[in-house]
Amino acid sequence: MDETNEQVVDIRSRPFYKLLLLSAAVGALGALLTLAFIIIMTQGTQLIWEFIPQLFGLSSGTESALFIIVACTLGGLLVGLITHCTRTRPALLAEELGEFVENGRLDPRNGMVGLLRGLVGLLFGGSIGPEGPLTGGSGALGTWLAERMGLKRPVGAISTLAGMSGMFGAFLGSPFGFAMFTIEGGLEKGKLSWKLLLPSIVAASVGYGVFFALTGYVFGGGYIFPAYEEWRLLDLGYAVLLGLLGGLVGLLFIRLFKGMRSLAEKGKTHPVALALLAGLILGAVGALFPVLLFSGDAEIQVLLNDAAKLGLIMLIVLALLKVFITATCLALGWSGGYIFPSFFMGTALGLALHQMLPFIPEIVCIVCVMSGISVALLKSPIALALIIQTLFDVRLAPIIAISILAAFLLTYKAELVPATENKVPE
Repeated sequence: MDETNEQVVDIRSRPFYKLLLLSAAVGALGALLTLAFIIIMTQGTQLIWEFIPQLFGLSSGTESALFIIVACTLGGLLVGLITHCTRTRPALLAEELGEFVENGRLDPRNGMVGLLRGLVGLLFGGSIGPEGPLTGGSGALGTWLAERMGLKRPVGAISTLAGMSGMFGAFLGSPFGFAMFTIEGGLEKGKLSWKLLLPSIVAASVGYGVFFALTGYVFGGGYIFPAYEEWRLLDLGYAVLLGLLGGLVGLLFIRLFKGMRSLAEKGKTHPVALALLAGLILGAVGALFPVLLFSGDAEIQVLLNDAAKLGLIMLIVLALLKVFITATCLALGWSGGYIFPSFFMGTALGLALHQMLPFIPEIVCIVCVMSGISVALLKSPIALALIIQTLFDVRLAPIIAISILAAFLLTYKAELVPATENKVPE
């Protein structure tokens, strides 16, 4: 390791303090990119699903099955054309993190194309989460800035990490969340480094501060979950069983996604047709059940409000269909994440389980199944515990931990994509 790298390694050196300042600046830019993305997504969604339908005498696009099918199909066409014209392959959140682990950077062009493709998919009702394209876009921004300034690895890698951390801190409200993703990725590699973790925490904290100062947004602040009336030791036992059930749903998602992606690989030279097919399937399902459109973020509250009216069978159907259409969108070329869709799946199935087993508190059913599904897909138990905990009563923390542990042990070897063998970048 040369002298410059030695200075970076020493966390008490002046160069490292400068690196923390760089991380803070890049984290702030990651938060601003996130804000711009959300503003465009919000305004664009209103244009497509409210203003345009009103021109045809509809109060909302989700009222018309025909409008839903046309909009989702058009979205699939646009997503496919983006892939065809740019020749960039859509990447999952896990693949973007794997690229960073392997190369210490994210390709700026691929990241920005993924950001655009994800935005288009979300605008047209895609059952995908915004955190996927935002991770790639913010990380690519960090890489681009580092390379424009002539910064070499490892400083360039830290700039990339800072961009992603700023986005996660801003959007998911956890200054430690992305740092924990880094830690948990490093556990299997046998190497951790404060020179990666501290800049990540600084970037996420600044990103959160900038985002909150501009928007007042608090992750999960809009949800009204059932109250947790009384802490009971018995609920820890329920957490094991419910977490395992969530893990099984996660395994179903993984199996379905892998099977569909394997089939899609045979037609990878026809990205427009694949994305168009996903749009048609999304539109057909969305026409029957409009609540399944979009990421599931706002739709979680719809489930909470209407659970009694929907009933046991319908809640289970909605959970399973959300698994199906999210896996379909991701496997057939739409760029997106799966954190928010997994939260929707967990909420729907948790509400159904409470109706089936009313002696288990409703909120325990929801939080345990949600935790089990999400950890099965992301394989980052501590980071997810920190993120999920921000949504719920602090007394549910041990219940969240037990359900996550149970699902993680069940699904540990089942990956959406093969884990990288490379170490965290220096």
